[in-house]
Amino acid sequence: MEKINENIAINLKLLRKNKKLTLEELSKISGVSKSMLGEIERGGTNPTILVLWKIAEGLKIPLTTLIEAEKNEYVFVKKEERRLITEDSNFCIFSVYPYDESHKLEVLKIEIAPFSELSNRGHLNGVDEYIFVTEGKIKLMLGDSEINLHPGDSIRFKGEISHKFINNTAKTAYLMNLLFYR
Repeated sequence: MEKINENIAINLKLLRKNKKLTLEELSKISGVSKSMLGEIERGGTNPTILVLWKIAEGLKIPLTTLIEAEKNEYVFVKKEERRLITEDSNFCIFSVYPYDESHKLEVLKIEIAPFSELSNRGHLNGVDEYIFVTEGKIKLMLGDSEINLHPGDSIRFKGEISHKFINNTAKTAYLMNLLFYR
């Protein structure tokens, strides 16, 4: 039980600071007293599940985020462990690293079939998109701009801009896509 309390103390303090909240502000949005929040952050109390639910609701996070142990120093993903997000005859998108709140990013691998395209009307405001071409050639329509990308090329742009990846060649194009959520 001590380890769980230690996890809660570390996670709560980190989450509160990342959201730039004082103990008083967190108290107002969670309904948990400032003194109780301070005790929890110091690891000096064993909070009830009801108190943890109130804190999680106030922070707008899953309850398990408060309880989880510290993440490993590294994450290793084998090729066969990647999750297929979407697939059709024109493209496949794989999740290499799913969205991680602590890093504010996700990493995708995109495969675009020959003579195919992938369109996106734009992501939420505050998303920076990074594209790295690993194989093939892509024409990127970025708003009104046209950019030709070759193997080894990369580009960063504001994800809220509508964009389209066009593969006009007879070979599949492979891209790595990093989405950073500010």
